[in-house]
Amino acid sequence: MYNQQWQNYNPQSMAQNMQSYQFMTGQQGMQGQQQQNTIKNLQSGLLPQVKGPQINDRDTVNFALAQEKYITDNLNVFAREAGHRLLHNDVMNILNETHAMTRELFDLMFRKGWYTLEAEQPQKLARTHQQFTQYSTQFPYPMQ
Repeated sequence: MYNQQWQNYNPQSMAQNMQSYQFMTGQQGMQGQQQQNTIKNLQSGLLPQVKGPQINDRDTVNFALAQEKYITDNLNVFAREAGHRLLHNDVMNILNETHAMTRELFDLMFRKGWYTLEAEQPQKLARTHQQFTQYSTQFPYPMQ
């Protein structure tokens, strides 16, 4: 299943899908100015411009996301090392639910403009895709 998904990956279509987000371009350094693209939604306007010591919604969701990441890391180890099949299955169910919650928290933060991503150049995505596609010749089983 993973190989099939990777085969169907298209860097150009991903770049087109990203057009729905706002791209912010900033310059860094005086010599050899390097452009950095970030992908983010506009902030909701609910946060103060200068952050004080009070805990706000962003802080709470950010803390919850950090906790979910910590839990999934530890559940991954637990699932990998569970010696009993039924225990392993239960831990995998909990792990999947935890990953889903992590994604929901990330999506919430992104929608609110509290989480930004760096956009990669489509050419670099295509180059990396080609590189890893070539690795598939080393797999012990044929790709379908």
